[in-house]
Amino acid sequence: MEFFKLGVLLGPMFVLMGLGMPIFMAMAVACAISIMAFDLPLMVMAKGYVRGLDHYSMLAVPFYFLAGELMNQGGITRRLLDFSMALVGHIRGGLSHVNIVVSMIFSGVSGSGAADVAAVGSVLIPAMKKQGYSAGFAAAVTGASAMIGPIIPPSIPLVLYGLVAQVSVGQLFLAGAIPGILMGLYLLAASFIVSFRRGYPATERSGLKKIFRSGIDAAGALVMPVIIVGGISSGVVTPTEAGSIAVAYGLLMGLFIYREINLADLPRIFSQSLLNSGALLIIVATTGIFTWIVASIGLGEVMVKMLMSFSDSPWMILLILNVFFLILGCFLEFPITMFVIIPMFLPAIEKVGINMVHFGVVVVMNLMIGALTPPFGIAIFLTSALAQAKIEDVIRELIPFIIALLLVLALCTFWPGLVLWLPNTLLK
Repeated sequence: MEFFKLGVLLGPMFVLMGLGMPIFMAMAVACAISIMAFDLPLMVMAKGYVRGLDHYSMLAVPFYFLAGELMNQGGITRRLLDFSMALVGHIRGGLSHVNIVVSMIFSGVSGSGAADVAAVGSVLIPAMKKQGYSAGFAAAVTGASAMIGPIIPPSIPLVLYGLVAQVSVGQLFLAGAIPGILMGLYLLAASFIVSFRRGYPATERSGLKKIFRSGIDAAGALVMPVIIVGGISSGVVTPTEAGSIAVAYGLLMGLFIYREINLADLPRIFSQSLLNSGALLIIVATTGIFTWIVASIGLGEVMVKMLMSFSDSPWMILLILNVFFLILGCFLEFPITMFVIIPMFLPAIEKVGINMVHFGVVVVMNLMIGALTPPFGIAIFLTSALAQAKIEDVIRELIPFIIALLLVLALCTFWPGLVLWLPNTLLK
C-alpha cells in the first residue's frame, strides 16, 4: 500500500517533468493529486507554500547568489586567475592547474558550481585551447573543478540541505571545507599526470615578487571566504548574516576598490541574481507541501524498512546510498534530488545513527560527481558548449577526474572524522 502511495505522489511528477513542465509546477500538480487521492485537507496547499520558505536561513540563498554575481562582475575572477597563474602556472600543464586552483578559491566566493563554470570557463577554456590543450580536456578540467564550488563554503546546496534536514548550516559549511580542499588536491594530481604524459605546456616560473604582487591584488577576493567562515565559526554572525556581509563586501570591492562595477550595472546584476534565486526558491516553496505529504502518509517509515531490509550497518547503508545518489545525479537535476528524494531517506539515516552533517556533505558530493557523469550530467553539456567540444570527447577526458573525485568521496564516506573534525573543533 505504501509503495502505491509513493507511486501516486512521484509518478505524475516525473511524467509531467518528462513532458517539459517546470519542476515546481509538476511537483504542485502531483501534490494536489495526492491530496485528493488520500483525502487530505486541501488547505495544506496554501500552508505548504508558506511553510516551505518560512525559515530565517532561507534568506542566505538570495544573498549568496547576489554576492557571487557581484564578485563575478567586479573583477574578482581575473585577479584570482593572475594569482593562481603565479602560484602554479610553471608546473607542467600549468593552465589546467590554474583552472583547479581558481575554482577552489572562487568556490569560497560564489558558492555555486554553475557560477564557477561560467566565470572560470569563459576565460580559461579559450586560453587553454590556444596553448594546445584539447577542447575536450579543457572542458573536462573546468567541469570537474567547478564541482568543488558546492562543497567549499559558502555553499548554496549545503544551505538547502540544512533547511531540508534541520541541521546547522554553520556546521555544514565547516564540514565541507576539508573535503573540498581534498577534491582540489586530487584533481591537481590527476591533471598533472595527464599533462605530464601529453607534454602540455607550462608558463615561465614567477618570482616571489610577482607572486606577492598578484596576491596583494587578489587579497580582496581571498579575504571573502575568511570573513564568511570565520564569522560563522566564531559565532559572531549566522550564515544568513554572513551572506548579507558578503553582499556589502562585494559592492564595496566592485564599486570603490576595484572599480569594475558602475552604478548603471547594478540593476542588471540585481535582476540576474533575483532570477537565479527566484527559480530555486519557488521549488523550495513547493517542497513545503511535498514534505508534509511524505510525512503524513508515512513514506519515511517505508524507506526505513526498505533500507533496513538490506542491512542494519551504517557503513553498508552509506555505500548503498552513495551508489543510489550517484546514479540519481546522472539523471536528475540537483533541486529534484535535494527536495524530493532526500526528505524520504532522512528518517532512515537518523534511525541507523548516521550523523546528519556527515551525510549532508556526502550527499552533496555524490550529486556533484553525478552532474559530471554520463549520460545526462549537466556539467558535461555546460562545459562542452563553452569549449565547443564533442560530448564524447569531454566524457572520455573526464574519466581520470571522476576517479579522483570518487576516491575523495570514499574517504569522506568511510572516515567521518575527516568531515566532522572541523565543526567539532570550532563549534564545541
